[in-house]
Amino acid sequence: MEVTPQLEQRANDIIAQFPKKKSAAMLLMHLIQETFGHFDDDAIAYIAKKLEVENIEIYGMMSFYPMFTQEKKGHVHIKVCRTLSCAMAGSINLAQEISKELDCPIGETKSIYTIEFVECLGNCVKAPNVQINDTLHDNVSVQRAAKFIEMIKEKKFESKDMFAEPQNCNEVDSPEFKG
Repeated sequence: MEVTPQLEQRANDIIAQFPKKKSAAMLLMHLIQETFGHFDDDAIAYIAKKLEVENIEIYGMMSFYPMFTQEKKGHVHIKVCRTLSCAMAGSINLAQEISKELDCPIGETKSIYTIEFVECLGNCVKAPNVQINDTLHDNVSVQRAAKFIEMIKEKKFESKDMFAEPQNCNEVDSPEFKG
């Protein structure tokens, strides 16, 4: 991991916002994830040293939150929630469909894609949820999988317009919009 003067300055600016250095941990972790795409031992040691804590404290946070990873991921990182509410709403079948259509096995990186299950994306009420890079998409039912996959292939995943709630009450009750 190469710490540039710009990265060092950004880290210092983040730490300066907090009365206790340790309070900046999550923001520094996001900075490292955005900069390098993953954590290695050097990244964990860097943050720990900046915050004056033990490496294990940073490692514990990094391993708990699904947005942080120690493995290099594809340019398009697809995280499918598999906790109870999402699984009951069809997220397992959705992930299998995405995997099949993108020709990328779940839990692996192939070409520009990484597809994996995560434990919770914190949006249970709008299950099933899929996060692509840093953008959360909710209500992504298996019935909408084809359109969702098309959006992924066209790299239009930063826009959630296609997932706006249907305006017509009859459409909401139709099987097409049920998970």
